[in-house]
Amino acid sequence: MVHGPVTPYLARYVGMGLPAAPARSLCIDHPQALPSPRLSTHPKTPSDTPSPLPRTENTRLPLVWLNVWFLTAYAAIAITAAVWYGLTVGITWREVLACLVIWAMTGLGITAGYHRLFSHCSYKAHAVVRFFYAVLGAAAIQNNAIAWCSDHRYHHAETDTDGDPYDATRGFWYSHMGWIFVKGLRNNEYANVADLRADPILAWQQRNYFAILAVTNVLLVTIAGLLLGNWLGMIIIAGLLRIVLVQHATFLINSAAHCWGTQPWSNSTTSRDNWFLSLFTLGEGYHNYHHAFQADYRNGPRWYNWDPTKWLIWGMGSIGLATGLRRTPAEVVLDTRFQESSRSLTDRLDAWGVHKAEEWSELIQEKKSHLLDRRDELIHSLKEEKAVLRDRLLTTQATLELNLQELKAMRASLRERMRSVSSESSDEWRLVVKREIKHLRHSIRQAQRTAKAHYRGWERLAREYAASLPAPVPVTA
Repeated sequence: MVHGPVTPYLARYVGMGLPAAPARSLCIDHPQALPSPRLSTHPKTPSDTPSPLPRTENTRLPLVWLNVWFLTAYAAIAITAAVWYGLTVGITWREVLACLVIWAMTGLGITAGYHRLFSHCSYKAHAVVRFFYAVLGAAAIQNNAIAWCSDHRYHHAETDTDGDPYDATRGFWYSHMGWIFVKGLRNNEYANVADLRADPILAWQQRNYFAILAVTNVLLVTIAGLLLGNWLGMIIIAGLLRIVLVQHATFLINSAAHCWGTQPWSNSTTSRDNWFLSLFTLGEGYHNYHHAFQADYRNGPRWYNWDPTKWLIWGMGSIGLATGLRRTPAEVVLDTRFQESSRSLTDRLDAWGVHKAEEWSELIQEKKSHLLDRRDELIHSLKEEKAVLRDRLLTTQATLELNLQELKAMRASLRERMRSVSSESSDEWRLVVKREIKHLRHSIRQAQRTAKAHYRGWERLAREYAASLPAPVPVTA
Protein backbone atom coordinates (compact mmCIF):
# COMPACT_ATOMS: atom_id res chain seq x y z
CA MET A 1 0.00 0.00 0.00
CA VAL A 2 1.26 3.46 -0.86
CA HIS A 3 2.08 5.71 2.05
CA GLY A 4 2.36 9.47 2.19
CA PRO A 5 0.55 11.97 -0.04
CA VAL A 6 -1.89 10.54 -2.52
CA THR A 7 -3.52 11.98 -5.63
CA PRO A 8 -6.90 11.55 -7.26
CA TYR A 9 -5.34 11.35 -10.72
CA LEU A 10 -1.79 10.01 -11.14
CA ALA A 11 0.43 9.65 -8.13
CA ARG A 12 -1.90 7.46 -6.09
CA TYR A 13 -1.43 4.63 -8.59
CA VAL A 14 2.31 4.22 -8.20
CA GLY A 15 2.90 0.80 -6.67
CA MET A 16 -0.69 -0.51 -6.55
CA GLY A 17 -1.41 -3.03 -3.84
CA LEU A 18 -5.01 -2.52 -2.90
CA PRO A 19 -6.44 -5.25 -0.70
CA ALA A 20 -8.32 -7.96 -2.54
CA ALA A 21 -11.99 -7.18 -3.11
CA PRO A 22 -14.51 -9.54 -1.55
CA ALA A 23 -16.13 -12.07 -3.85
CA ARG A 24 -19.02 -10.37 -5.61
CA SER A 25 -20.90 -10.65 -8.89
CA LEU A 26 -19.72 -8.30 -11.61
CA CYS A 27 -22.26 -5.71 -12.61
CA ILE A 28 -21.43 -6.38 -16.24
CA ASP A 29 -22.71 -9.91 -15.81
CA HIS A 30 -25.65 -9.15 -13.55
CA PRO A 31 -27.01 -5.66 -14.38
CA GLN A 32 -29.31 -4.11 -11.86
CA ALA A 33 -32.88 -3.10 -12.64
CA LEU A 34 -33.17 0.21 -14.42
CA PRO A 35 -33.27 2.91 -11.74
CA SER A 36 -35.98 5.47 -11.35
CA PRO A 37 -35.24 8.99 -12.59
CA ARG A 38 -32.75 10.88 -10.43
CA LEU A 39 -31.76 7.71 -8.56
CA SER A 40 -28.17 6.46 -8.63
CA THR A 41 -27.28 3.31 -10.54
CA HIS A 42 -25.48 2.14 -7.40
CA PRO A 43 -27.63 2.82 -4.31
CA LYS A 44 -25.81 4.24 -1.32
CA THR A 45 -25.20 2.01 1.66
CA PRO A 46 -23.06 2.68 4.73
CA SER A 47 -20.31 0.42 3.38
CA ASP A 48 -20.46 1.92 -0.11
CA THR A 49 -20.22 5.57 0.81
CA PRO A 50 -17.31 6.51 3.05
CA SER A 51 -17.77 10.01 4.36
CA PRO A 52 -15.88 12.64 2.40
CA LEU A 53 -13.27 14.74 4.15
CA PRO A 54 -14.97 17.57 6.05
CA ARG A 55 -14.99 20.78 4.04
CA THR A 56 -16.07 24.28 4.85
CA GLU A 57 -15.99 27.48 2.88
CA ASN A 58 -12.48 28.26 4.14
CA THR A 59 -11.12 24.71 3.92
CA ARG A 60 -8.39 24.11 1.35
CA LEU A 61 -7.52 20.59 0.31
CA PRO A 62 -3.78 19.96 -0.07
CA LEU A 63 -2.38 20.23 -3.61
CA VAL A 64 -0.99 17.20 -5.43
CA TRP A 65 1.94 18.73 -7.26
CA LEU A 66 2.46 15.81 -9.66
CA ASN A 67 -1.01 16.37 -11.05
CA VAL A 68 -0.57 20.14 -11.15
CA TRP A 69 2.65 19.87 -13.14
CA PHE A 70 1.35 17.16 -15.46
CA LEU A 71 -1.88 18.92 -16.43
CA THR A 72 -0.24 22.35 -16.84
CA ALA A 73 3.35 21.80 -17.98
CA TYR A 74 2.51 18.87 -20.26
CA ALA A 75 -0.38 20.75 -21.86
CA ALA A 76 1.82 23.84 -22.36
CA ILE A 77 4.56 21.74 -24.00
CA ALA A 78 2.08 19.92 -26.27
CA ILE A 79 0.33 23.11 -27.42
CA THR A 80 3.63 24.96 -27.92
CA ALA A 81 5.03 22.07 -29.94
CA ALA A 82 1.86 21.91 -32.07
CA VAL A 83 1.98 25.67 -32.79
CA TRP A 84 5.69 25.47 -33.64
CA TYR A 85 5.12 22.51 -35.95
CA GLY A 86 2.21 24.21 -37.68
CA LEU A 87 4.20 27.41 -38.28
CA THR A 88 7.46 25.81 -39.36
CA VAL A 89 6.49 22.55 -41.07
CA GLY A 90 2.75 22.84 -41.62
CA ILE A 91 -0.07 20.58 -40.47
CA THR A 92 -1.46 18.39 -43.26
CA TRP A 93 -4.54 16.21 -43.54
CA ARG A 94 -2.41 13.21 -42.46
CA GLU A 95 -1.75 14.56 -38.97
CA VAL A 96 -5.35 15.73 -38.61
CA LEU A 97 -6.73 12.36 -39.72
CA ALA A 98 -4.45 10.41 -37.36
CA CYS A 99 -5.32 12.75 -34.48
CA LEU A 100 -9.06 12.37 -35.06
CA VAL A 101 -8.92 8.57 -35.43
CA ILE A 102 -6.82 8.05 -32.29
CA TRP A 103 -8.95 10.65 -30.48
CA ALA A 104 -12.06 8.63 -31.33
CA MET A 105 -10.45 5.32 -30.31
CA THR A 106 -9.16 6.51 -26.93
CA GLY A 107 -12.23 8.69 -26.36
CA LEU A 108 -14.55 5.72 -26.87
CA GLY A 109 -12.45 3.82 -24.35
CA ILE A 110 -13.64 6.48 -21.89
CA THR A 111 -17.23 7.07 -23.04
CA ALA A 112 -18.31 3.55 -24.02
CA GLY A 113 -15.97 1.76 -21.62
CA TYR A 114 -15.14 3.68 -18.45
CA HIS A 115 -18.44 5.58 -18.43
CA ARG A 116 -21.39 3.65 -19.82
CA LEU A 117 -20.13 0.08 -19.26
CA PHE A 118 -17.95 0.12 -16.14
CA SER A 119 -19.48 3.05 -14.22
CA HIS A 120 -23.17 2.56 -15.05
CA CYS A 121 -23.42 -1.07 -16.23
CA SER A 122 -25.73 0.07 -19.04
CA TYR A 123 -24.91 -3.04 -21.09
CA LYS A 124 -22.83 -6.23 -20.93
CA ALA A 125 -19.77 -6.65 -23.12
CA HIS A 126 -17.61 -9.52 -24.32
CA ALA A 127 -14.25 -9.91 -22.54
CA VAL A 128 -12.39 -8.87 -25.71
CA VAL A 129 -14.35 -5.61 -25.81
CA ARG A 130 -13.67 -4.95 -22.11
CA PHE A 131 -9.95 -5.56 -22.72
CA PHE A 132 -9.84 -3.02 -25.55
CA TYR A 133 -11.76 -0.52 -23.42
CA ALA A 134 -9.20 -0.97 -20.63
CA VAL A 135 -6.26 -0.48 -23.01
CA LEU A 136 -7.69 2.46 -24.97
CA GLY A 137 -9.09 4.13 -21.84
CA ALA A 138 -5.63 4.01 -20.27
CA ALA A 139 -4.19 5.65 -23.41
CA ALA A 140 -6.47 8.66 -22.77
CA ILE A 141 -4.49 9.21 -19.52
CA GLN A 142 -7.52 9.92 -17.34
CA ASN A 143 -6.64 7.40 -14.61
CA ASN A 144 -7.27 3.69 -14.37
CA ALA A 145 -10.85 2.48 -14.76
CA ILE A 146 -11.37 1.54 -11.10
CA ALA A 147 -10.41 4.99 -9.81
CA TRP A 148 -12.22 6.83 -12.62
CA CYS A 149 -15.45 4.89 -12.07
CA SER A 150 -15.27 5.26 -8.30
CA ASP A 151 -15.14 9.05 -8.63
CA HIS A 152 -17.91 8.99 -11.21
CA ARG A 153 -20.27 6.86 -9.12
CA TYR A 154 -19.75 9.21 -6.17
CA HIS A 155 -20.45 12.13 -8.54
CA HIS A 156 -23.86 10.67 -9.42
CA ALA A 157 -24.68 9.53 -5.89
CA GLU A 158 -23.90 12.95 -4.35
CA THR A 159 -24.17 15.44 -7.22
CA ASP A 160 -23.61 19.10 -6.27
CA THR A 161 -22.72 18.30 -2.65
CA ASP A 162 -19.49 18.12 -0.68
CA GLY A 163 -19.42 14.39 -1.47
CA ASP A 164 -19.24 15.09 -5.23
CA PRO A 165 -15.58 14.78 -6.36
CA TYR A 166 -16.07 17.41 -9.08
CA ASP A 167 -18.83 19.47 -7.49
CA ALA A 168 -19.99 22.02 -10.08
CA THR A 169 -21.34 24.35 -7.40
CA ARG A 170 -17.73 25.16 -6.51
CA GLY A 171 -17.25 26.84 -9.87
CA PHE A 172 -16.30 26.10 -13.46
CA TRP A 173 -12.56 25.88 -12.81
CA TYR A 174 -12.87 23.45 -9.90
CA SER A 175 -15.21 21.07 -11.72
CA HIS A 176 -13.16 21.28 -14.93
CA MET A 177 -9.74 20.36 -13.54
CA GLY A 178 -9.20 22.04 -10.17
CA TRP A 179 -10.48 18.92 -8.36
CA ILE A 180 -7.63 16.90 -9.92
CA PHE A 181 -5.07 19.27 -8.40
CA VAL A 182 -6.07 18.47 -4.82
CA LYS A 183 -6.14 15.42 -2.58
CA GLY A 184 -9.14 13.13 -3.04
CA LEU A 185 -12.15 13.63 -0.78
CA ARG A 186 -12.21 10.03 0.49
CA ASN A 187 -8.52 9.18 0.81
CA ASN A 188 -8.69 6.97 -2.30
CA GLU A 189 -11.29 4.58 -0.93
CA TYR A 190 -12.92 2.41 -3.60
CA ALA A 191 -15.74 0.88 -1.56
CA ASN A 192 -18.29 1.64 -4.28
CA VAL A 193 -16.50 -0.32 -7.04
CA ALA A 194 -15.99 -3.75 -5.49
CA ASP A 195 -17.61 -5.24 -8.59
CA LEU A 196 -14.96 -3.64 -10.80
CA ARG A 197 -12.06 -4.62 -8.55
CA ALA A 198 -13.23 -8.22 -8.89
CA ASP A 199 -12.94 -7.98 -12.69
CA PRO A 200 -9.56 -9.54 -13.67
CA ILE A 201 -9.21 -7.27 -16.72
CA LEU A 202 -9.64 -4.08 -14.70
CA ALA A 203 -7.48 -5.40 -11.87
CA TRP A 204 -4.74 -6.08 -14.45
CA GLN A 205 -5.16 -2.59 -15.90
CA GLN A 206 -4.89 -1.02 -12.46
CA ARG A 207 -1.68 -2.90 -11.62
CA ASN A 208 -0.04 -2.05 -14.97
CA TYR A 209 -1.66 1.31 -15.69
CA PHE A 210 1.47 3.32 -16.55
CA ALA A 211 2.96 0.57 -18.69
CA ILE A 212 -0.32 0.15 -20.61
CA LEU A 213 -0.77 3.86 -21.31
CA ALA A 214 2.84 4.23 -22.45
CA VAL A 215 2.87 1.16 -24.71
CA THR A 216 -0.57 1.90 -26.20
CA ASN A 217 0.21 5.53 -27.03
CA VAL A 218 3.57 4.63 -28.58
CA LEU A 219 1.95 1.81 -30.56
CA LEU A 220 -0.91 3.98 -31.88
CA VAL A 221 1.42 6.79 -32.97
CA THR A 222 3.83 4.26 -34.52
CA ILE A 223 1.05 2.70 -36.59
CA ALA A 224 -0.06 6.16 -37.73
CA GLY A 225 3.52 6.99 -38.71
CA LEU A 226 3.97 3.75 -40.64
CA LEU A 227 0.70 4.23 -42.53
CA LEU A 228 0.81 7.97 -43.18
CA GLY A 229 4.41 9.11 -42.70
CA ASN A 230 5.27 12.50 -41.16
CA TRP A 231 6.72 10.95 -38.01
CA LEU A 232 7.40 14.21 -36.19
CA GLY A 233 3.91 15.47 -36.96
CA MET A 234 2.36 12.22 -35.75
CA ILE A 235 4.25 12.43 -32.46
CA ILE A 236 3.26 16.06 -31.84
CA ILE A 237 -0.29 16.23 -33.24
CA ALA A 238 -1.60 12.64 -32.99
CA GLY A 239 0.37 11.95 -29.82
CA LEU A 240 1.04 14.90 -27.51
CA LEU A 241 -1.72 17.30 -28.58
CA ARG A 242 -4.36 14.58 -28.94
CA ILE A 243 -3.96 13.54 -25.29
CA VAL A 244 -4.62 17.13 -24.17
CA LEU A 245 -7.70 17.40 -26.42
CA VAL A 246 -9.23 14.11 -25.21
CA GLN A 247 -8.64 15.04 -21.57
CA HIS A 248 -10.26 18.46 -21.82
CA ALA A 249 -13.18 17.11 -23.84
CA THR A 250 -13.96 14.86 -20.86
CA PHE A 251 -13.33 17.69 -18.40
CA LEU A 252 -15.88 19.88 -20.21
CA ILE A 253 -18.66 17.42 -19.34
CA ASN A 254 -17.84 17.88 -15.66
CA SER A 255 -17.76 21.67 -16.01
CA ALA A 256 -19.51 23.17 -19.06
CA ALA A 257 -22.28 20.53 -19.09
CA HIS A 258 -23.14 21.67 -15.55
CA CYS A 259 -23.15 25.38 -16.48
CA TRP A 260 -24.65 25.92 -19.93
CA GLY A 261 -27.57 24.25 -21.65
CA THR A 262 -31.15 23.22 -21.01
CA GLN A 263 -32.80 21.11 -18.29
CA PRO A 264 -35.74 19.40 -20.01
CA TRP A 265 -35.60 16.28 -17.83
CA SER A 266 -34.83 17.49 -14.31
CA ASN A 267 -33.69 20.61 -12.49
CA SER A 268 -32.75 18.72 -9.33
CA THR A 269 -29.04 18.99 -10.27
CA THR A 270 -26.90 21.47 -12.19
CA SER A 271 -26.58 19.06 -15.15
CA ARG A 272 -27.49 20.44 -18.59
CA ASP A 273 -28.23 19.11 -22.07
CA ASN A 274 -25.81 20.78 -24.48
CA TRP A 275 -25.85 19.46 -28.07
CA PHE A 276 -22.78 21.49 -29.00
CA LEU A 277 -20.64 19.68 -26.42
CA SER A 278 -21.77 16.35 -27.88
CA LEU A 279 -20.07 17.17 -31.18
CA PHE A 280 -16.58 16.75 -29.70
CA THR A 281 -17.29 14.48 -26.70
CA LEU A 282 -18.64 11.51 -28.67
CA GLY A 283 -22.22 12.16 -27.54
CA GLU A 284 -21.70 12.94 -23.85
CA GLY A 285 -23.26 16.41 -24.04
CA TYR A 286 -26.85 15.32 -23.29
CA HIS A 287 -25.94 15.43 -19.63
CA ASN A 288 -29.30 16.35 -18.12
CA TYR A 289 -30.84 13.25 -19.71
CA HIS A 290 -27.93 11.16 -18.45
CA HIS A 291 -28.37 12.35 -14.87
CA ALA A 292 -32.10 11.61 -15.05
CA PHE A 293 -31.60 8.13 -16.58
CA GLN A 294 -28.11 7.03 -15.58
CA ALA A 295 -28.38 3.37 -16.60
CA ASP A 296 -29.57 4.11 -20.15
CA TYR A 297 -26.85 3.20 -22.67
CA ARG A 298 -27.87 6.27 -24.69
CA ASN A 299 -27.02 9.83 -23.70
CA GLY A 300 -28.85 11.30 -26.68
CA PRO A 301 -32.18 9.41 -26.68
CA ARG A 302 -33.51 10.60 -30.04
CA TRP A 303 -32.29 9.01 -33.26
CA TYR A 304 -30.90 12.31 -34.53
CA ASN A 305 -29.00 13.19 -31.35
CA TRP A 306 -25.26 13.15 -32.09
CA ASP A 307 -24.11 10.26 -29.91
CA PRO A 308 -21.44 8.08 -31.62
CA THR A 309 -21.00 6.15 -28.38
CA LYS A 310 -24.58 4.85 -28.43
CA TRP A 311 -24.20 3.95 -32.11
CA LEU A 312 -21.05 1.94 -31.32
CA ILE A 313 -22.80 0.10 -28.47
CA TRP A 314 -25.86 -0.58 -30.63
CA GLY A 315 -23.62 -1.81 -33.45
CA MET A 316 -21.76 -4.18 -31.12
CA GLY A 317 -25.10 -5.41 -29.85
CA SER A 318 -26.20 -6.26 -33.39
CA ILE A 319 -23.19 -8.59 -33.85
CA GLY A 320 -23.23 -10.15 -30.38
CA LEU A 321 -20.29 -8.30 -28.78
CA ALA A 322 -22.65 -6.41 -26.47
CA THR A 323 -25.82 -7.68 -24.81
CA GLY A 324 -28.43 -6.46 -22.34
CA LEU A 325 -28.49 -2.90 -23.69
CA ARG A 326 -30.54 -0.99 -21.15
CA ARG A 327 -33.02 1.60 -22.44
CA THR A 328 -35.37 3.57 -20.25
CA PRO A 329 -38.96 2.68 -21.31
CA ALA A 330 -40.45 5.32 -23.60
CA GLU A 331 -43.33 6.02 -21.23
CA VAL A 332 -40.91 6.68 -18.34
CA VAL A 333 -38.94 9.14 -20.48
CA LEU A 334 -42.15 10.80 -21.63
CA ASP A 335 -43.56 10.94 -18.11
CA THR A 336 -40.36 12.50 -16.74
CA ARG A 337 -40.25 15.10 -19.52
CA PHE A 338 -43.95 15.85 -19.03
CA GLN A 339 -43.65 16.19 -15.24
CA GLU A 340 -40.69 18.57 -15.57
CA SER A 341 -42.42 20.67 -18.25
CA SER A 342 -45.67 20.65 -16.24
CA ARG A 343 -43.83 21.78 -13.12
CA SER A 344 -42.18 24.56 -15.12
CA LEU A 345 -45.57 25.71 -16.47
CA THR A 346 -47.10 25.63 -12.98
CA ASP A 347 -44.22 27.70 -11.62
CA ARG A 348 -44.68 30.29 -14.38
CA LEU A 349 -48.42 30.51 -13.81
CA ASP A 350 -47.82 30.92 -10.09
CA ALA A 351 -45.09 33.54 -10.63
CA TRP A 352 -47.30 35.53 -13.00
CA GLY A 353 -50.18 35.46 -10.54
CA VAL A 354 -52.52 33.81 -13.06
CA HIS A 355 -53.05 30.60 -11.12
CA LYS A 356 -51.62 29.47 -7.82
CA ALA A 357 -49.99 26.03 -7.91
CA GLU A 358 -52.67 24.61 -5.61
CA GLU A 359 -55.43 26.07 -7.76
CA TRP A 360 -53.91 24.60 -10.93
CA SER A 361 -53.61 21.16 -9.30
CA GLU A 362 -57.22 21.30 -8.20
CA LEU A 363 -58.29 22.19 -11.72
CA ILE A 364 -56.39 19.22 -13.14
CA GLN A 365 -57.91 16.83 -10.60
CA GLU A 366 -61.36 18.17 -11.38
CA LYS A 367 -60.77 17.65 -15.08
CA LYS A 368 -59.50 14.11 -14.48
CA SER A 369 -62.67 13.22 -12.59
CA HIS A 370 -64.79 14.69 -15.35
CA LEU A 371 -62.99 12.66 -18.02
CA LEU A 372 -63.27 9.43 -16.05
CA ASP A 373 -67.01 9.90 -15.51
CA ARG A 374 -67.96 11.33 -18.86
CA ARG A 375 -65.13 10.92 -21.36
CA ASP A 376 -67.38 11.40 -24.36
CA GLU A 377 -68.97 14.63 -23.12
CA LEU A 378 -66.78 17.66 -23.69
CA ILE A 379 -67.71 21.19 -22.83
CA HIS A 380 -67.99 23.38 -25.91
CA SER A 381 -70.08 26.16 -24.45
CA LEU A 382 -67.25 28.48 -23.39
CA LYS A 383 -67.17 31.58 -25.55
CA GLU A 384 -64.09 33.45 -24.58
CA GLU A 385 -61.00 32.33 -26.48
CA LYS A 386 -58.75 32.27 -23.43
CA ALA A 387 -61.24 30.18 -21.47
CA VAL A 388 -61.58 27.74 -24.36
CA LEU A 389 -57.79 27.48 -24.64
CA ARG A 390 -57.47 26.91 -20.90
CA ASP A 391 -60.11 24.18 -21.03
CA ARG A 392 -58.34 22.45 -23.91
CA LEU A 393 -55.04 22.64 -22.03
CA LEU A 394 -56.58 21.17 -18.89
CA THR A 395 -58.30 18.44 -20.91
CA THR A 396 -55.10 17.49 -22.71
CA GLN A 397 -53.06 17.49 -19.50
CA ALA A 398 -55.61 15.35 -17.67
CA THR A 399 -55.85 12.95 -20.63
CA LEU A 400 -52.08 12.64 -20.84
CA GLU A 401 -51.78 11.88 -17.15
CA LEU A 402 -54.42 9.17 -17.49
CA ASN A 403 -52.60 7.77 -20.56
CA LEU A 404 -49.37 7.54 -18.60
CA GLN A 405 -51.13 5.80 -15.70
CA GLU A 406 -52.61 3.26 -18.11
CA LEU A 407 -49.18 2.68 -19.67
CA LYS A 408 -47.68 1.94 -16.26
CA ALA A 409 -50.49 -0.52 -15.52
CA MET A 410 -50.02 -2.28 -18.87
CA ARG A 411 -46.25 -2.48 -18.33
CA ALA A 412 -46.83 -4.07 -14.89
CA SER A 413 -49.30 -6.54 -16.42
CA LEU A 414 -46.76 -7.45 -19.12
CA ARG A 415 -44.08 -8.17 -16.52
CA GLU A 416 -46.54 -10.35 -14.58
CA ARG A 417 -47.52 -12.35 -17.67
CA MET A 418 -43.87 -12.82 -18.72
CA ARG A 419 -43.07 -14.22 -15.27
CA SER A 420 -46.00 -16.63 -15.52
CA VAL A 421 -44.92 -18.16 -18.86
CA SER A 422 -42.25 -20.38 -17.33
CA SER A 423 -44.55 -21.51 -14.53
CA GLU A 424 -47.27 -22.83 -16.86
CA SER A 425 -47.06 -26.62 -17.13
CA SER A 426 -49.51 -26.99 -20.00
CA ASP A 427 -48.31 -26.21 -23.51
CA GLU A 428 -51.79 -25.08 -24.40
CA TRP A 429 -51.93 -22.55 -21.55
CA ARG A 430 -48.38 -21.41 -22.28
CA LEU A 431 -49.47 -20.65 -25.83
CA VAL A 432 -52.44 -18.68 -24.50
CA VAL A 433 -50.15 -16.64 -22.22
CA LYS A 434 -47.75 -15.93 -25.08
CA ARG A 435 -50.64 -14.63 -27.15
CA GLU A 436 -51.65 -12.38 -24.27
CA ILE A 437 -48.07 -11.09 -24.05
CA LYS A 438 -48.03 -10.35 -27.77
CA HIS A 439 -51.33 -8.50 -27.47
CA LEU A 440 -50.05 -6.52 -24.45
CA ARG A 441 -46.90 -5.48 -26.28
CA HIS A 442 -48.97 -4.29 -29.22
CA SER A 443 -51.26 -2.36 -26.84
CA ILE A 444 -48.24 -0.77 -25.11
CA ARG A 445 -46.82 0.41 -28.44
CA GLN A 446 -50.19 1.88 -29.38
CA ALA A 447 -50.50 3.56 -25.97
CA GLN A 448 -46.98 4.99 -26.27
CA ARG A 449 -47.84 6.54 -29.63
CA THR A 450 -51.05 7.97 -28.20
CA ALA A 451 -49.24 9.42 -25.16
CA LYS A 452 -46.56 11.01 -27.37
CA ALA A 453 -49.25 12.59 -29.55
CA HIS A 454 -51.03 13.94 -26.46
CA TYR A 455 -47.75 15.32 -25.10
CA ARG A 456 -47.04 17.16 -28.35
CA GLY A 457 -50.55 18.60 -28.23
CA TRP A 458 -50.15 19.58 -24.57
CA GLU A 459 -46.81 21.25 -25.28
CA ARG A 460 -48.33 23.30 -28.14
CA LEU A 461 -51.36 24.33 -26.04
CA ALA A 462 -49.13 25.22 -23.06
CA ARG A 463 -47.10 27.56 -25.29
CA GLU A 464 -50.25 29.15 -26.71
CA TYR A 465 -51.81 29.59 -23.29
CA ALA A 466 -48.64 31.06 -21.82
CA ALA A 467 -48.37 33.47 -24.78
CA SER A 468 -51.95 34.65 -24.23
CA LEU A 469 -51.25 35.62 -20.63
CA PRO A 470 -50.35 39.18 -19.68
CA ALA A 471 -46.69 39.95 -19.15
CA PRO A 472 -45.57 39.55 -15.53
CA VAL A 473 -45.56 42.74 -13.48
CA PRO A 474 -41.97 43.56 -12.45
CA VAL A 475 -41.43 43.39 -8.72
CA THR A 476 -40.15 46.64 -7.26
CA ALA A 477 -37.89 46.56 -4.25
